[in-house]
Amino acid sequence: MKNFLIVVSIFTLFISSCSTDFKVGADYKDVTVVYGLLSITDTAHYIKVTKGYYDEKENNLSLAKNPDSIYYNNIQVDMQVINNGNIVETIALNKVDLNNEGFPKEPGVFATSPNYAYKFKKNLDATKRYRLKVTNLSSGKVITGETSLITNSIAAFKFVRPSDETETLNLSNPLEPYVFVWRGPETAAFYDVVFRFKYQEVDLNSPLDTLYFIKDVPVLKNVLSTTGELSSTLSDIEFFKQLNSTIGDASINIKRYVDTPGLLILAGGADLKTYIDVNSAQGGITFDQIKPNYTNLQGENAFGILSTRGQIEFKKIKFSDATINDIINSTYTRSLRFVGTSTK
Repeated sequence: MKNFLIVVSIFTLFISSCSTDFKVGADYKDVTVVYGLLSITDTAHYIKVTKGYYDEKENNLSLAKNPDSIYYNNIQVDMQVINNGNIVETIALNKVDLNNEGFPKEPGVFATSPNYAYKFKKNLDATKRYRLKVTNLSSGKVITGETSLITNSIAAFKFVRPSDETETLNLSNPLEPYVFVWRGPETAAFYDVVFRFKYQEVDLNSPLDTLYFIKDVPVLKNVLSTTGELSSTLSDIEFFKQLNSTIGDASINIKRYVDTPGLLILAGGADLKTYIDVNSAQGGITFDQIKPNYTNLQGENAFGILSTRGQIEFKKIKFSDATINDIINSTYTRSLRFVGTSTK
């Protein structure tokens, strides 16, 4: 689950020869922001629902620290299961604090505690559609969003290369980049390939204390879906650069040991792909326009996304000895201070 970041644009007004008591804020609107990604592999599902706010007199950055400014007190959140256009089940979601669910909010402008979301636990069915319904019980405002699911069926979504967990991955030969090959489901629009990199860390100042870390290292991003088998090539340099960027340098008193990694292919739905593309659009030096907002939600002043994600995973995959040697000695990863392999 990823935390949802709301970016607020502040416009500067240049005026002259006018009164200084002009109104800088528009009239209040009940703006609702929803973010949810449903995955058939998850046992618990979370929907984030927040509200926009503006106060002409108060410091809005200070108000962002007040949970009442960003969370609703009186809403009902339901997930409707749709089969052949008919609602066959309605699931009421419970309000939870994500900090207590193992998903703490990163420090920033907005309040970090509480960190509310809405949760339900259910095995999802890729043959059904799912419709989110958010009802403001105070105003009667209703927001809906609907998505299909990405299946995890082996027939539709599977690794082709590597073919199984016994294959050794050699990412150290610059003349032979590794080619990942997989088969993807029709409902997926794009993919990322990720190493779940595991390692031990020992502080020489406290040699009895060994820490164990798991970091997701994205090595291939935004691979577009095509018919048939998909493939993407990873060079040794790109792998080592991404490893360095994700883990970060270690101080001289730290020793690290490579453990057996996992390997994942992550899939995202079409609405999620459009949402990411629109909201990450960059402007050049002459860029002076407001970025467009994309949402697949229905309802007055509603923004955000309800979409689907999926994944296939090898819990363990082998690095070749040469790859481990390069993790230790490569120009790009030497500062990470790996000295060997884990004994765990």
